[in-house]
Amino acid sequence: MKFGDKLIELRKKNGYSQEELAEKLGVSRQSVSKWESNNTYPETDKIIQIANLFDCSMDDLINDKITDVESTQRKNRNNIKKIWNSFLDFITTTVDMFSKMKFIEGLKCIIVMLLILLVLHIFGNIICKGVASVIANIFSFISNDFVFTFREILKNIFFLLWYVISAIIIIHAFKIKYLNNYTKTIIKDNKEEKVSNKEETKKEEVVVKNENEKPFEFLEVLAQIIVIFIKIMAGFIVLGTICTSIGLVIATVITIAGITANILFLWVSLLLISATIVSIEIIILLIKFIFNKKVNVPLSIITFIACVVLSGLSLGMTVLQIRNIEVIEDNSPFNIITKEMELEYSENLVVKSWGLGVDNQYKYIIDNSLEDNKIIVSRDIAEKYFKLYTVNREIDHVPVINVTEESMGGPKEFFNLYLENLKKNKLVTFNGYGNDPLVIKANESTINKLINNMKLLYLVEEHKDGDIINITIRDDKVHFIYGLNGEYYAINDTIKYDVEDYTCKKEIEVTNYGEKINYTCDYIREEE
Repeated sequence: MKFGDKLIELRKKNGYSQEELAEKLGVSRQSVSKWESNNTYPETDKIIQIANLFDCSMDDLINDKITDVESTQRKNRNNIKKIWNSFLDFITTTVDMFSKMKFIEGLKCIIVMLLILLVLHIFGNIICKGVASVIANIFSFISNDFVFTFREILKNIFFLLWYVISAIIIIHAFKIKYLNNYTKTIIKDNKEEKVSNKEETKKEEVVVKNENEKPFEFLEVLAQIIVIFIKIMAGFIVLGTICTSIGLVIATVITIAGITANILFLWVSLLLISATIVSIEIIILLIKFIFNKKVNVPLSIITFIACVVLSGLSLGMTVLQIRNIEVIEDNSPFNIITKEMELEYSENLVVKSWGLGVDNQYKYIIDNSLEDNKIIVSRDIAEKYFKLYTVNREIDHVPVINVTEESMGGPKEFFNLYLENLKKNKLVTFNGYGNDPLVIKANESTINKLINNMKLLYLVEEHKDGDIINITIRDDKVHFIYGLNGEYYAINDTIKYDVEDYTCKKEIEVTNYGEKINYTCDYIREEE
């Protein structure tokens, strides 16, 4: 392959036009065109500049037997011996420089480098800990232990990366501020010594200058390591941004559903849509960066500007619309929605509520106007307890009716109430306590049966005030200390266990709220 063909290949591979290459070499575009057409060859000093620019040797350029210049470049870049020699040259030059410096100048150089190192250390602590915490918290839905371990691993990785970056910055700053000046002084001295041959001196200056201004090879290897770590970090950011985008999409769907209630949701939806587009654009840019793909810069800029304009308009309209909404705060001590359900008493029935703040308190109201076995259960539904209560266990051999918000349809009606108020530009906030007891109405005979059945399962505190009997559950009546969990028959106060190798010992513990039954179960040990 001739010189001109190699020059074309190298120029295009590095993304230079003929004009840009000519500008870097200090020649005209016509000269570059003649070289590439193999009509003329550049002068020796220009060949040296081209070799330094494209990171190859002069022999690679002028030897027609070498056809694969790219593989030669790769060989040069990965030459460990060359990198090692570059590092030794750096050490040698540094030692030589300090040996010729005055004590004050050397001390000043060391102090400047230490100050730069101190600043890098401070910024590294802030950046590494902050980024590690942000990325780890993305996975907080897994577990706190996982987040802690993952954060520590990320922090150590980022600190290692930062130490490598700091080393490159320190070395590069030292090279620019001190080594380059020292090298220029040597070149100047060499020029003065070789006044007898000006042309030779000029060529030598070009060679020496280019070799010293070129970055040390071992710095390029460290830079490649930095790029790999940065891409790994970008991968974590992509995962976090994907999770954010999914959340934005879900929020957008929810707000779109509320547009019919109030136009406020329209502007909020547009704001969320613009944020979603930006997050998707960030994901695309990071993925292209990770896989070294070309980025369509004009399209990205136009998309970003359009999203900024849309989000600014949506945010402004959202603020204006919020100003038109009247906020009404309901400070009543009880919640506004009350649901009722009717039950028929059956033998040994227990009415139980499962959930936050309401599963231990019961208010029995004697209403003798109700028929025998007729029970009315009511509960209040609070805004801040919009969780559907579910049964996590059942008492053995005692029929239990579990009252939940799901069975009473509370959250749906509460949400509809919000929408109805928003249609009138009103936002009502309810500050109900949310821990009101479950209310049970029946005649006195039925209520006594219900309370007695509850006492078969729980130790309760009972307080009567007229026709109202307040019951608070203080503890389970039956406890299994260790070993096998048997089945307790509350009706006849017996225990059953299926495994023959177990035996259980019953103990009675007297408490302020009645007798607690403790069962200690253990293996039956055979006599040796």
